[in-house]
Amino acid sequence: MRAIWQLDLPTNESSEDYHFESSIFIKNNHIYFLCYHFTNEKRQLSLNIIDKNSGTTEKIIPINGRTTIPSQCFFQEYKSKIIIYTGELWIFDGMTLERLSVDTIDDKINSYFIFDNCLIFADASSLYSIDLDFCKLKWKIHIPNTKNYIVGDISLFENSIACYGKDQLLFVDISSGQLLNQIKIPRVDKLFQPMRMDDGTLLIGFTNWSNAGIIRYDETNKKIIWKGSRSFEGPLLRRKIYLKDNRVYWVKNDTELICLNANTGDEIYRAKTSPWLYTDLLFTGNQVLYGTAGRDGFLVNLDSICGNEKWAFPLKNGCAFFDFYKNSAIVGDFNKKIYQIDIATGKVLQEINVDGEVVGQIKVCNNDIYTVIWGDTNRPVRLIKLNI
Repeated sequence: MRAIWQLDLPTNESSEDYHFESSIFIKNNHIYFLCYHFTNEKRQLSLNIIDKNSGTTEKIIPINGRTTIPSQCFFQEYKSKIIIYTGELWIFDGMTLERLSVDTIDDKINSYFIFDNCLIFADASSLYSIDLDFCKLKWKIHIPNTKNYIVGDISLFENSIACYGKDQLLFVDISSGQLLNQIKIPRVDKLFQPMRMDDGTLLIGFTNWSNAGIIRYDETNKKIIWKGSRSFEGPLLRRKIYLKDNRVYWVKNDTELICLNANTGDEIYRAKTSPWLYTDLLFTGNQVLYGTAGRDGFLVNLDSICGNEKWAFPLKNGCAFFDFYKNSAIVGDFNKKIYQIDIATGKVLQEINVDGEVVGQIKVCNNDIYTVIWGDTNRPVRLIKLNI
């Protein structure tokens, strides 16, 4: 690996809520970076457009209005446009940045996806659909909830939107916003991410305040076929289930991976993801890769069939981000290094000292790596490009 360029960014990390997550977006020959600078406890935000090849800043566009912390921002591509969320929604057409006209978003966007020509998203109490061709609100519906039951992660399910409100799983028509169906299961608080099995039954994730797991549910007869659960204290944070090769995977309170037989609900194995799971589970062949953090952590390769750990690569301050390159993983840490790790063996193929703690997303594009490294008293925060 070799360094191609480094770009000093007009930002600092003095605020306690400063994170670089979700702040880098690459499209064609440009990098789009949301840059925050804190002065006198006031957050200033700008969209920085950077030439991907030379590392020079071509344009800086100030963004006014309500802002949120970087870890809650996102970019989404739609046709030739870029959708940007910064606490408010914006659309960039390559020349101008326009605020999308939306009724007041009650709270931060916690889940979203694009379907056809619409951006579908949820905040703390409502679902929204925005027509991206005409840049206007298509529909907005209120989801019944209480303070402890916000609208959960939404997913696309058979051309409808699946989400949970209070004590029930809701199915909403994606075109009109009309409620199509709802599932309520006694003594279950939150239901999410339904998956249809070949026989027509559903796999549904659930979480209560003291336990969580998976339910296989007969929707026609309103009957639980099986229920696999584990006890813990506190709500489940990473609300996502995975179905692969007739096995269903979920993570208990971000500390333990559970694998169940999708037909019977029998537990096949459980594997630690401690200190805390910080990434999604990424399956490749019969392997599952994930990152853990909490002080220090690991990039882990687990045998998805038997649950045995193939290898765990230690990383200072943990592994919040990694990306794939051919048959390897690219990851960085607070040792001021970026590593290329062979997925099969866990051996380091290459490493490079980047003279800064790696805090940003790892983005691999063709044969190049883009990420953000922290500054110190001598150098500011930097966006860097490396060639693999």
